[in-house]
Amino acid sequence: MPSTPPELPEYTGGPTPRGPQTRTPPGNPPPHHSARDLVVGIGARPGVQTREVLALIDHGLRALGASPASVRALATVDVRAREPGLRGAAAHHGWPLIAHPAALLATVDVTHPSAAAAAALGTPSVAEAACQLALPTTSTRADTVAPSPGRLVLRKQTSPRATLAIARHPNTGCA
Repeated sequence: MPSTPPELPEYTGGPTPRGPQTRTPPGNPPPHHSARDLVVGIGARPGVQTREVLALIDHGLRALGASPASVRALATVDVRAREPGLRGAAAHHGWPLIAHPAALLATVDVTHPSAAAAAALGTPSVAEAACQLALPTTSTRADTVAPSPGRLVLRKQTSPRATLAIARHPNTGCA
């Protein structure tokens, strides 16, 4: 079962209290944080607020001992990429927001598939699948990106209206 933080603090732009410790999947070393090698995958319900997404991101990065500077991009499903809460969180951190088609996300094997996401979006995973896909090199539209060796380092975490997972992408070759 995915880990659910008992109560995520409202994000106010500063540090938030440390949430419960989250373990990385077995066999995955802690990410190397000197490079921008992390991709944050976010799934969201319509109307999610920026502060909720930022609090969930903060919780996930803290669980890894990582900073926002180690993140290369925020990734989601294309039909949620226009959500103001996701756009606001990406803009807050200065990260590109990458939109993957649901059909592509559905090709990624994930640890926590969701029947609700499959019914609503056509993919059993958004957060875990989106963070593991390759990053586009010239655009934030990911129509033809094939699955990459991005390694899940933080399994799906949830808040009331969003989900988050984080993958490490060593040697991605993109800016």
